Amino acid sequence: MPALPVEFYQLLLAATWHADGLWGDATFDLYAGGLPDDWGFLVAAGTQPLLDRLGALRFSEAQVAALAKHPTFQGAKPAFFDYLSRFRFEAEVHAVPEGTPVFPGEPILRVTAPLMTCGLIETLAIQMVSASSAVATQAERLVNAAGGAPVYDFGSRRMPHPEAAVLAARAAYIGGIDGTTNAAAVLEYGVPGIGTMSETFLAAYGDKQLAFDAFRLHFPSVSQLALSAEDPVRSVAELRRFRGEVTSVRLDHPDLASVVNDVRAELDRSGYRSARILGSGHLDEHRIAALVASRAPVDAFAVGRAFARGAAESVRMAFRIAERQAPQGAVPVRGEGAARWPGKKQIIRTPTGDQLVRDVEAWAVERAGGVGLLRAVPAHAPTLSALRDHRAAAVAALPAGVRRLTKPDVWPVVPGPGVG
Repeated sequence: MPALPVEFYQLLLAATWHADGLWGDATFDLYAGGLPDDWGFLVAAGTQPLLDRLGALRFSEAQVAALAKHPTFQGAKPAFFDYLSRFRFEAEVHAVPEGTPVFPGEPILRVTAPLMTCGLIETLAIQMVSASSAVATQAERLVNAAGGAPVYDFGSRRMPHPEAAVLAARAAYIGGIDGTTNAAAVLEYGVPGIGTMSETFLAAYGDKQLAFDAFRLHFPSVSQLALSAEDPVRSVAELRRFRGEVTSVRLDHPDLASVVNDVRAELDRSGYRSARILGSGHLDEHRIAALVASRAPVDAFAVGRAFARGAAESVRMAFRIAERQAPQGAVPVRGEGAARWPGKKQIIRTPTGDQLVRDVEAWAVERAGGVGLLRAVPAHAPTLSALRDHRAAAVAALPAGVRRLTKPDVWPVVPGPGVG
């Protein structure tokens, strides 16, 4: 039976709403309740994969039958199970474009749909947008630290699930990385692929020189070779037969700063002055920034664990009700369990801060010079390259203090008169 992307208690809540006739529309906001320490903003990502998944979301006949037999649901009406069997995600959706920097409390996604629909998509929405946005933000921080040097995603095998790995690679590309080892992201999304020889590959031949020859024979255009992690300086001599062909070497070491200068010197002495060094080994944005600041001769960075860590960062995403349709019309929802700010809202970005206004008032603020961030989801999704370019421009427009890797300045987010 395929996995249900719904928590058990949410099915109970939906059954209760169904039985009580709460079938009207509601507006829910998906937003970050808070950010990890030293994160000045969050790069929104994952909304398009989420909407693709929601468009295909169904409750199978077997799932509905199993739920109907569960002891907890013995009191539920047959009409509720009929509702589940006919479930389709039909909603009015607005979202900030992926790659947009957002701040706590601001809706990344605004969904207006039947109350039961909103309840049933909560977990999936939080999972996919939270993880993708965290990875995109981690990628942006790594790229920021690298100061123009390429950064590559080597984190797939550290992700908890294949789907999480491909979504993370997609998000990382939006965040600014230059390539990934994830094959699905390369083939499905067009993210540039990268890879090097593994130790297993070398061991399978039983002779490193034979392994190099085999790789070069079948893939002559791939001219990146790996140095020994145990003695990288000495292993430069193993490349002597490929002088003039090796364009880059991978140096994997837990303390790059302690060995990279010696490796660079040995490469230069051995006739590989043009060979670039791809550095890896427990790298994060702070270690990369330190290497860049010390002018270490690392030409590109391969990052693994930091992307997995980014996916698990405590972004504290929430999906909460902001407005409910009642017989008298739309009613903003306030109080415990509701969205941080009530009502159907728009985010207006100005050069000095963000303002949250009622959606019906957004035109007036936009006319005064602001830009509305929440937009109807386009019929044709933008390319990843377009989202990546959008992220670069939108982040660059923020003040340098907000973009700092440590102790960033706070970007003002204030509710307008109709929202507070």
